[in-house]
Amino acid sequence: MKIHKNPHYKKLRGSHILEVRCAFCKSFVANYQKVTKGNLVKMHIDRIIESSIDFSQLHGALFCPTCGERIATRYTAKIDKKEVYRLVPSGFNKKRV
Repeated sequence: MKIHKNPHYKKLRGSHILEVRCAFCKSFVANYQKVTKGNLVKMHIDRIIESSIDFSQLHGALFCPTCGERIATRYTAKIDKKEVYRLVPSGFNKKRV
């Protein structure tokens, strides 16, 4: 499996890194930079460090590269008007790196 660097990534202070995996087949999906405490509900595109999905073109939804299960759906956030992925609650597992 090839790991792609995200061209939209920007480093933020005071953040920690989470490893996101598929809940069904346990394959690697992405490394994500989380800023606040709390649950992982949505992933901002500019905070995804690297992933097994190519982010050079934006996708409508994120699917697991191995088993094809849906992990997230893209939408525009109301607060900051940015493109984000809303995660399916039972579609992923996360671990702090």
